[in-house]
Amino acid sequence: MIDPKTQYSHDSLKELAQFERPIPGLSLTNDPDSPLPFEGPPVHTELASAIDEIIVRLCDPEVFHPIIDSLRFGVSVGEITEQFLVEGFSQGQWNTDLMLLLVEPTMYILIALADMVGFEPRIDDEEEDSPEKQISNLEKIVDIAKEKIVPSRIPIDIKSKVEKLTKDIELSPQSLLSKEEI
Repeated sequence: MIDPKTQYSHDSLKELAQFERPIPGLSLTNDPDSPLPFEGPPVHTELASAIDEIIVRLCDPEVFHPIIDSLRFGVSVGEITEQFLVEGFSQGQWNTDLMLLLVEPTMYILIALADMVGFEPRIDDEEEDSPEKQISNLEKIVDIAKEKIVPSRIPIDIKSKVEKLTKDIELSPQSLLSKEEI
């Protein structure tokens, strides 16, 4: 018997069909004689030749000027690197393994290009907080936890029993390796 709670209605199936996504398994039905660029062997299989290709492509005026403008307007080097390398992968220039190896050199190339133009680009999306600010944020979190989380979960009768038991206990600051005094 079909459970009505899990059964999709006709209307909900129509709504799902409007998303215009590929049907699952569609890539398995592509013509093997004309594969997509990333489905075949990559153009570059070695790091050095791929880096040379990246430098040539980034120095092309049609690519160089929009990238420099994007860096000037605050787009991070990491975002541009990601977009550039994924585009190269989708065009069949390199495989995913080489793409990961190209992340750092591509970021350095973009930073060097921005330096040659005369400005310092933003490296990533998140600005790191100073250690003092990180410590103060952690202290705030601990205070919130002390106020809201810890006391609210311990029943009052258990609290009173723990307080009675811990009144008579003296804690001595000793090392775990020190000998006990008798």
